[in-house]
Formats: sequence, C-alpha cells, structure tokens
Amino acid sequence: MLNDLWLIISGILVIIGLVASQGLLLVIGSLVIIVWLLTRVWDRYAFRRVTHSRRLSRHRAFIGDSLEYTVTLSNDKLLPLIWVDIEDTFPVGLELAGANLRPYSSEGTQQHNITASLLPYQQVTWKYTLRCKARGYHRIGPVRLRSGDIFGFGSAETRFPEADYLLVYPRIVDLQKLVLPAAHPLGAARGPQPLRRDTSRYLGQRDYQPTDPMKHIDWKATARVQRLQTKLFEPVVSHNILVALNAATSEHPWEPSNRRLFERAVTVAASVANDAAGRGWSFGLVSNAVATYSGKWLSVPLGASASQLPLVLEALAMAGPYVLAPLLEVLRSARDALPPGATLVLVSSVVTEALAQEIVEMKARGYLVLVLYTGDGLPRLKLPRVPVYPVGQSVDLQEEHEPILAD
Repeated sequence: MLNDLWLIISGILVIIGLVASQGLLLVIGSLVIIVWLLTRVWDRYAFRRVTHSRRLSRHRAFIGDSLEYTVTLSNDKLLPLIWVDIEDTFPVGLELAGANLRPYSSEGTQQHNITASLLPYQQVTWKYTLRCKARGYHRIGPVRLRSGDIFGFGSAETRFPEADYLLVYPRIVDLQKLVLPAAHPLGAARGPQPLRRDTSRYLGQRDYQPTDPMKHIDWKATARVQRLQTKLFEPVVSHNILVALNAATSEHPWEPSNRRLFERAVTVAASVANDAAGRGWSFGLVSNAVATYSGKWLSVPLGASASQLPLVLEALAMAGPYVLAPLLEVLRSARDALPPGATLVLVSSVVTEALAQEIVEMKARGYLVLVLYTGDGLPRLKLPRVPVYPVGQSVDLQEEHEPILAD
C-alpha cells in the first residue's frame, strides 16, 4: 500500500501546481492521490462477497482410497480480482494429484496453493483426485486469500477459518494369514459361537454326543428312553474379545516413539477387530495411545452391534503415537468391566516386566490372554503359558502384496 507520506507529498504538489499554475505538478499530484484512493477502496472491498468452499465426496475412507476433492472460489460483486492467491493448509497424509503443494512451517502440514483471477460475478471450480496415504484424522484448512490492486501498489488478504476433516481408517489385513493356530478362538471357523451356557436356564434334551460334557448327561431321561441324553441350556455369553493396543514402542518412556512399529500395531489391532466383527463376536478396544484433539486414552466398551466395528476403527484412526499412561494402568481400569472368560488380545511391539506381570494377573483372574507381538523379531521377555505370536513380518508382507479387506 502507498505510504501516507506519498499522500502528503502529492497534496503539496497539487497546492504548488495550483499556486504556481504548473499543470504538470497538478496532474502528477492528482494522479497519485487518485491511485491512493483506489488502493484504499481496493483494500476495503476486494474480498467483499467473495466466498471460498471445499467439498469432499466423503469424509471417511481407508488407506489407499481415492476421493473427489473440489475447491470453489466465487466473486459475487462488480469489483474484479485481478489476481488472487489461495493458500490452504493441507495435511501431509493426503495426496492431491496435479496440485501445487509446498512444505509448510507447521509439522505434519503442507500448503496447497492456487493462483487465479476472477471477473465480476464469476465462480471458478478446481477438481482434484485426493488419495489417502496415511491413517489419521486429517484437517484441511484454514485458508488465506491474498489479492492486489490493478496498479500493483498494494495487496489485501483475508482468512476463512472453516476447516474440513477426513477420517482415514487404519489398514486391515487378513488375520487368518497371520500365524494363529486353528484351535484358538480367533482361529476358529467363522460364525457366531457361544462360549458359555447358563445351566440354570434349561431348554430341553437331545441325544448325547461325544463332545458333550459328562456332567450335562440327563440320567433320568436316559433311563426313560434307553439312550444317553444330554441337557440343553440357553446360551448367555458369546465370545468377548478385548483388544489392548500398547502405544509404547520402547521399554523406556523417554525414548522417542517408533512410528513404523506403532502403525504396524494399529494395523494388527484393526485386523483383530475386523475379524471379531465378521464372526459376530462381542469385542472392544482399550489403548494408552492418546486420541487426537481429545487428550484422552482410547476406550471402546465391549459390544456386538453393527456399529461396533466403525466405532473401533474410528478410535484407531484417531490414535496418535504418544503414550498417555502405562498400558497396565489402562488394563487395570478396564478389567473390572470384563465378563468372566473374556479373551484379552494384547497387541504390542514391546513387552516390559510390568506388563508381563499384569498379564499373569489377568490369567489368574480367569481371562484367556494371547499376545500378538508387532515388534521386530521376538520379545525379550518370555511369558510362561501365554501364547505369543510374532506377527510383525507377516503384517508387512500382507500390506505389500494384498489388497485392503474393508470397503
């Protein structure tokens, strides 16, 4: 913008031109004053009735999905915009084909730049293909608009604080191809399978089968029909799977987080939840990872409704690679709500002595515990009578060669 000193000098030139009858000084001074007035008008009205908007074809996606992303700029007034720069904050976890993306000072963000000009009452739309490269809760915005006057002497800017959000779910791999034995509940055939039956809720009887417990034989009915008969009871509890995700990737809290190991653990946790949902089991999630924009650890209570898997995937999408509390503290707060006979699936890339002791206590309380080790190689500590499956390498191979399972 022209300095106010130039306005004073121009006023002096106009006065001298009038007094001394110098037309040139009068013209020069008048022109400078006119330009100064025009730049003031431009600064004041350049972004009046100018609107900016973005549109995502959907706000939830999986890694590898492609979405339609649209940016629209409208100038609903008579004054044109000779040039306008759109500077939009854009997350690094999203890829925008054909767009001008530049590094930004803020960590984890970049800048999407568009330069254009708008005539009076003109609207311009840019369409892009957005590809989801990383899991997370991605924020797009705010946006800053900059424009200049027709003479190039000044510029104006405005900001639109509105932001758009895209939730990218974690990758899901085929859990059956991880090294899990078929005898384990997570390796059994698909389909709802009751885990316990209430012996106080008698339903009837049927012929005895070799897999039936001897204590359920109905001896009175057996004597009556001259064939072994088994009592039938009402099923009351299905498989209950609690997925415990350990956000720590090292034994010592002062060591930095290993993002590769953390993302691998999130993938395994999401895959376990997806597998449990496909079997019709009840499952939930706890983790000491901090949830983005909340400052709380992750917790999804056990459930078997149709909305349970989206809830767990949303929680995992929001998980940040920062430890809010030791995992054993999270487990202690969650175990009182676990029903008897529940299965704890611990997903961790590190097993500390404190965590190993907590696992022993969980087993002593009657819970079935298994560990899916997502670190490199094998865990340093041995867990007696606890199945430990090193799945890190298997997960990496599936991510490289197999498509994403979820739609």
